[in-house]
Amino acid sequence: MSGPERRATLRVERGLSALSYRGEPLAHGAAPEVEVVAVSPGISLLGAPGERPGLLAAPGQVLVVVAEEPGAIDVVMRGTGVGGALPAGLDLKRMGAEAGSAPAPALRLRPDLAEGGVEFLVRAHVSLRGDIAAPRGHWICGPDTPGRIEGIEMRGVAADLPLEYQVASGGRGAGWSPWTPAGAYAGTRGRALPLIGLRVRLLPDAAPGLALRGDGVFLGSSVATRQGREIELVGPTPLDPLVGVRLDFVAAAEGAARAPMSTPVRQPSRLRVFRRPAREVDAAA
Repeated sequence: MSGPERRATLRVERGLSALSYRGEPLAHGAAPEVEVVAVSPGISLLGAPGERPGLLAAPGQVLVVVAEEPGAIDVVMRGTGVGGALPAGLDLKRMGAEAGSAPAPALRLRPDLAEGGVEFLVRAHVSLRGDIAAPRGHWICGPDTPGRIEGIEMRGVAADLPLEYQVASGGRGAGWSPWTPAGAYAGTRGRALPLIGLRVRLLPDAAPGLALRGDGVFLGSSVATRQGREIELVGPTPLDPLVGVRLDFVAAAEGAARAPMSTPVRQPSRLRVFRRPAREVDAAA
């Protein structure tokens, strides 16, 4: 990425809101661009016909944010070209709100970035839902909205991401993929082959005090948490699909002495009926 960049996480209230790109059009050169890179479940974006979803390419453009429930949107503001100026700002205002009401404040939903870490995005292909993106520290699918994840990609934001990953897909002949560098996709799309395992490891040049924290949910299981320079998320059996994942950087010693609490997964009831064998009747009775 050749120009400067800023990130913001904005809280969205339930209902309709307008995300406006403030600033004057530039007399020379291309205008900086604004892109919504991740949204909470239940939030969708509406733009002008023919424009790329989630992108505000020039000052004066507006996106309509439709929120079925309160949540947040993650926004990246990028300058174009070396030394390109960043946009003057963004306005997020709930449509129909009273005049003079204060704009929705920014909300920090992610934990603080561990020393030596970089901001990154996780993109996953989810069965029947398509591609879903989330910033570090956020769930993709997960305990409340499980979905079968078929592939995954991790990409740094404005900096190289010092890690690589492997995936294991279900189905005949399943096995671990080769180690995949950050920015590349691992897994399948549209083949109904969910992931049954995920490994992530830091590269040798990553900061020595840095570690990974991964939370994974497999169908029928509680949240599994792993932490270290290299982590592996697998289900109780080789047939359990990955239905939620959350990744972040932490300090190497953070949380080493405390065990994470398990969170049950919302899923359809699986009632199993056991019949007790009939007791033998004494013929003399």
